[in-house]
Amino acid sequence: MVKNINVGIFGHIDHGKTTLAKILTEIPSTSSLDRLPESKRRGITIDLGFSFFKLKNYLVTLVDAPGHADLIRAVVGAAEIIDLALLVVDAKEGPKTQTGEHLLILDYFNIPTIVVINKIDIASEEEVKRTEEFMKAILSSTENLKGSKILKISAKEGIGIEVLKDTIREMLDKMEIVRNTEDYFKMPIDHAFPIKGIGTVITGTVLRGKVKVGDELKILPLNSTVKVKSIQKCKENVDEAYSGDRIGMAVQGVDSKELFRGCVLTSLDTKLKVVDSIVARIKISPLFKYPLKPRMRIHLNIGMLVIPARMIPFKKMEIDGSMENIILREIKGGEECYCVFQLEEKAVAEIGEDILITRLDLPPTTLRICGKGEIVDFRKVEELNIKRMIFKRGRIKIDKNRILVVGLANSKEEAERFIGYEVVIPEKNIKGRIKGTFGTKGYLVAEFDEEVENRDEVILRRLIRWK
Repeated sequence: MVKNINVGIFGHIDHGKTTLAKILTEIPSTSSLDRLPESKRRGITIDLGFSFFKLKNYLVTLVDAPGHADLIRAVVGAAEIIDLALLVVDAKEGPKTQTGEHLLILDYFNIPTIVVINKIDIASEEEVKRTEEFMKAILSSTENLKGSKILKISAKEGIGIEVLKDTIREMLDKMEIVRNTEDYFKMPIDHAFPIKGIGTVITGTVLRGKVKVGDELKILPLNSTVKVKSIQKCKENVDEAYSGDRIGMAVQGVDSKELFRGCVLTSLDTKLKVVDSIVARIKISPLFKYPLKPRMRIHLNIGMLVIPARMIPFKKMEIDGSMENIILREIKGGEECYCVFQLEEKAVAEIGEDILITRLDLPPTTLRICGKGEIVDFRKVEELNIKRMIFKRGRIKIDKNRILVVGLANSKEEAERFIGYEVVIPEKNIKGRIKGTFGTKGYLVAEFDEEVENRDEVILRRLIRWK
């Protein structure tokens, strides 16, 4: 039985991705090999290209991802739909900024990767060795891609191509690729166009479920209902398609002009939601050198869509026996937290989906991938009751065996607001609680779980609603 596999080709601009795709390709497909008019005009790959070749018992779909700095959003879209990656590096030039960005994406999504050092026909042995050592060092710093295979080829001259194919097959044989065919249908739409006599044709890779001719599906976020008229796989008509298949589909009920990157074809009973706010558990890359702060504008990659959003990082803390959502002033590289993302446009998403956080406003010579996350909720910021923690400092004053705290309040009225609050003496890790007020100068009466001394520093934590 032939298995359908999706292999992505990544790497910096002009390092030879499209040349490699051409030499591997047996059957060209949607916008493959730079056939789009805009690709030809600009001389670069500006969109995901797809083509096919057969490898023993595998039908391999090649996904050629753009390497230009401005087109990182398409690369993330490719990462969602591939099983195995080829990261192409020019033997003479070595890895560049986008090489690192692509590798970080592959590492985040835990996609098995083969590093392909290309153009060895025009590089010296010393240059090839330097590039190989450089890539070994970069791979060793990753979380999931340590020990990835490194091959040396010339796509232009055909050197090393058979070894590459054998390596791809060997890796696929060892991989356990599980397709979810029983869940609801989900297929991000990457291209849509009209064909005379057929109507609207859409293309994509099935991520989940199965589809057959005659099925009724819906397109989100348009919420349009369509009927499947025909299905093609690898340019052959088929009655059904399954998770992992790269297909073209003629549908009735929608104009191709209405569709855009970010639309998803799905079952009528789908669990996908159209949302403008998401909550995610996130981790910032240790390599990202800029702090991220509340209400900062970032770009969020959700599936094949890139959406500007405002981020609000927070952490969950147990305070006085209850869990509170506390705003963070900033989050830096290597740190983890929760975050609300207020999207500037609606997106199609689901709980458990992976996201990528980027700063596309930064110069392309800088690493612009901030970190990754997993969607855990769709609540809006006002529904989360996020609070800000204020710290007030005072000191112990012992008066006739009465333990007072002074310096937290300036009047009796202000002091009364603190009754019941917990206080701590940080140097001694002693906890206490405010029990009442004393006099008119803002003195507070407190009880502590251990013995305290005159002039011990006291800290009171107070929560107020964050806006």
